[in-house]
Amino acid sequence: MAKRPSDAELIFNILNILGKNGEIVGELKFLDFLKNRKIGASPKRFRKIIYEIPEIEVSVKYSRKKFESLDKCPVCSSKLATIRGLNLEGKRKIIGYRCEICGYNSTSHGKPYIYAFRLKNHDL
Repeated sequence: MAKRPSDAELIFNILNILGKNGEIVGELKFLDFLKNRKIGASPKRFRKIIYEIPEIEVSVKYSRKKFESLDKCPVCSSKLATIRGLNLEGKRKIIGYRCEICGYNSTSHGKPYIYAFRLKNHDL
């Protein structure tokens, strides 16, 4: 059974795994690496922590499907800011959402379907 680590322990293990591998494609694959070290983390907590580590670059591929409504960022689970525009009647209307942490934008991105995690300045 994997234990729930502290944030510092999780960050240490994430950096250690990426230091050995350079890049990992797929969130579940990364979570399996952690599980092999007896470290447990939910996908939501993992994404939240990984965006706080400046040495890691995260790239996301998106599907064409759009969300019906959003209350949190689908990539990093942070709070979303609204994007407003004017309709033909001159009234301000919400046209989408954006995340100031990871850069997700609902007007130009669909649902995330694959993540790639890479250690910055790592020679592959």
